[in-house]
Amino acid sequence: MTNERNRPNVLLVVSHPEHDSATWAIARAVEQGIQADGSTKATVHDLTASGFDPVWNAADLAVHRHLSPVPDDVKREQELLETADVIVLLFPVYWWSLPALAKGWIDRVFSRGWAYENGANRDQSALTELHFVALAGVNQSSYERRGYKDSLTTQLLQGISEYSNIAESSLQLLYGTETSDPQAHVELAAQGYKVGADLAQRAQAAFDKRVSA
Repeated sequence: MTNERNRPNVLLVVSHPEHDSATWAIARAVEQGIQADGSTKATVHDLTASGFDPVWNAADLAVHRHLSPVPDDVKREQELLETADVIVLLFPVYWWSLPALAKGWIDRVFSRGWAYENGANRDQSALTELHFVALAGVNQSSYERRGYKDSLTTQLLQGISEYSNIAESSLQLLYGTETSDPQAHVELAAQGYKVGADLAQRAQAAFDKRVSA
């Protein structure tokens, strides 16, 4: 899909069903940080509201075997991703991992022949930048002591991004989201805003490289 885009675009994909949650409060702060430079667009994609079906099915298996094109719902997601200079997936950590909706979205949308390929064509990928923002309910010391951060890093950066030959990828963890302390929420929002501002810089660099190519 060819896209004529006249300014940098960050696609912020959010996986959480409640808009009054800490996850969405931080997502809104990230969005504000992205837009703070006045030139970068933030496109927010609410996975729950989209109604996307995350369950891998027979049609997806046929895509994986190169027996059929991707289903229409997957194609729509892929086309949305192709409009972005930078893609960000923001989610709360469940059981050391992604929520089922976010994981199923990756399972189906990051399909063979689009996001990655095996064998001689493995260098091919439709994606160039994929960044993860993971929201941890507990503190940083718990994650480091129990190896949660290492587990997530291996799964997301090596298992997904590196395997797909995505050139630029990162994992940002924001800790202590399960708190009733108002000051902690203010600090988390500030961290989210900073994450968004950094993403805007990445998008600008990717945009400049794209338009000069």
